[in-house]
Amino acid sequence: MLRAAVQTDTPGILALAVQTRMFLPTEVEPLQQEFDGFHAGLSGEGYGLEVWTDDLSGPPVGVVYFGPNRLSDRAWDLWMIAVAPDRQGQGLGGQLLQATETRVRSGGGHLLIIETSSEERFDSTHAFYIRHGYAEVGRIPDFYADGESKVIFSKRLT
Repeated sequence: MLRAAVQTDTPGILALAVQTRMFLPTEVEPLQQEFDGFHAGLSGEGYGLEVWTDDLSGPPVGVVYFGPNRLSDRAWDLWMIAVAPDRQGQGLGGQLLQATETRVRSGGGHLLIIETSSEERFDSTHAFYIRHGYAEVGRIPDFYADGESKVIFSKRLT
């Protein structure tokens, strides 16, 4: 079941981020600060941090974090989507992405942007986005580190 994340979900979300290798353990602190700001209401209107749990009180097995890009005309950003390793390949990621697209459309959005890394560990992530209709629209060389580019995907939601 998909529900809005609450502050007590944060440790589980951070654990998912590390388990899925989306974030390295050294990168967890800025993510923690981002979620703390979200729960404090500092992110702004339209932002969503949602978790998939098997029951209302269970730990997150999936997470999605997104929001409108206020410097654009109805473009939204998807900053994080993750599914527990033992649940991958069962369609949960696709359900999370579809739910996000629905929320973006209902919020007036027409374009969803996703930024990720060019590191090999993200190859299956890139394939996931392409399978779901996203196109790679850009790369910024050496963005995250020397040899590690930022890869940008987008999909028009009409």
